[in-house]
Amino acid sequence: MNISPVLLNFKIPAMNFKKNNQIDYSSQRFPVRTNPVCYTGDTFVKQNLSVPSFGIINGQRKFKDLVLKKTIHCIYCNRPLLSDKILDKLKSSGVFSGGIRNFSQEMFYYIDYMHPTEKEVLKKITIMAFDFPNIRLSEAIKRLYPQANKELLAEQLPIIQELSSLTEKLPRGFKTRFKKLLKISKYRLLEREYIPDEFSGKEFSYKIKRIEETIKDKTLAQKILNLTEPLTHPVFKKANTPLDEKFIDKILNLTQTRDVNKSNLTKSDLQIILIEQIKKYAEILNRKDIINLCDTAIKTIEQKPVKIKFSNKAFLYDLNEALYGLQDFELRSKINAIVKRLPTSRTSVNAFITKHEMAASDAIGYDMLRPSIVTIEHMKPKSKDGASELSNYALACERDNNSRSNIDMEDFIESFPIQNQRNYFREIFEVVKKGKLSRSDAIGMLNTFCEQSGRQIDINSL
Repeated sequence: MNISPVLLNFKIPAMNFKKNNQIDYSSQRFPVRTNPVCYTGDTFVKQNLSVPSFGIINGQRKFKDLVLKKTIHCIYCNRPLLSDKILDKLKSSGVFSGGIRNFSQEMFYYIDYMHPTEKEVLKKITIMAFDFPNIRLSEAIKRLYPQANKELLAEQLPIIQELSSLTEKLPRGFKTRFKKLLKISKYRLLEREYIPDEFSGKEFSYKIKRIEETIKDKTLAQKILNLTEPLTHPVFKKANTPLDEKFIDKILNLTQTRDVNKSNLTKSDLQIILIEQIKKYAEILNRKDIINLCDTAIKTIEQKPVKIKFSNKAFLYDLNEALYGLQDFELRSKINAIVKRLPTSRTSVNAFITKHEMAASDAIGYDMLRPSIVTIEHMKPKSKDGASELSNYALACERDNNSRSNIDMEDFIESFPIQNQRNYFREIFEVVKKGKLSRSDAIGMLNTFCEQSGRQIDINSL
């Protein structure tokens, strides 16, 4: 995706917007920095973040904290890595929840950290800030939504239609499930009401978990998480399994529900009790995104018509269930190849905007930087007996780490130039020279990388 030179070389100081969507290039370009800021209402004040003065690195946390003291680039994409502590500081200081002019100005300090899609979103937000400097991120996304949704739909519908053309090639049982899935998908794409078959506690909990990370009030955030946990219990998926009294008591105690006849409670009743309590906490937090999610969930449980936005993750999950047991691997491969062309919030600015239409400002701002958060990458995946020790660790951005999943490094790394890894290990050995990481651990990391990636980096060149 091409990024505008305006975005890559933004040269405006704070408050230096011009009319007619023009940018003043007279000032010096903002440097990339990792100092958090405090939002005072009109200006941002630099603060010194207290970083741990750790000694020799001997575990995951200390290894990740390297990015608080030194710029470390992702072993894959070579973008500088952002500490989750810095991101939390930005969130708590009000950067994400203030006006978009101030948000845009502050985000350009982090432009080198951002991935292409999020950069394009920032560009659109910045242009809007010329005319609407004081609206919040949530309002900006709502203004961008109609056009973004129209453009996204023009990309999605032909792909769904292409999938429909393969229906007749499926065996009878699979054909019925596949047709039903595509029908529901069109309802979601076109934002039409329909009555879902069932409520998915797992999907609901996943969405809440993603939102929870953006909530400032950690006490209420934890209470919300605690309430989602019972919703994933297997008893809700098994129609013939009776409710256990201890399980009922757990939910009633968790939600502080009194004066109910336990003998008359159904599984649906318990799900609604949990979700209504989550909604009460969301109302205290004024989180309309969570409130909307709860309202949709309750309607789904009650078998009432709902509008549910199309989600790539949900579609893939349902597709795998619809095709489970299909032995025609050539046809499955063809279907998967088509599905991979669906735009996602990672690859499409329009998909990012439509995904966040109902999101709170804090969630939107957080998600624009989330892909760059530093994570521990197990070079040999844990699922394939990779050890949780320094010699098997590398630092990678969240996006690349999640994209790789448990794919062999040798296969995943093909699309990234070896120069990125040379740069990464050069930075690691600079840490060794400063006495923060033992040379033996660094050599162990390099050896594991060469073994797992099939690439060779000469230690003498670092």
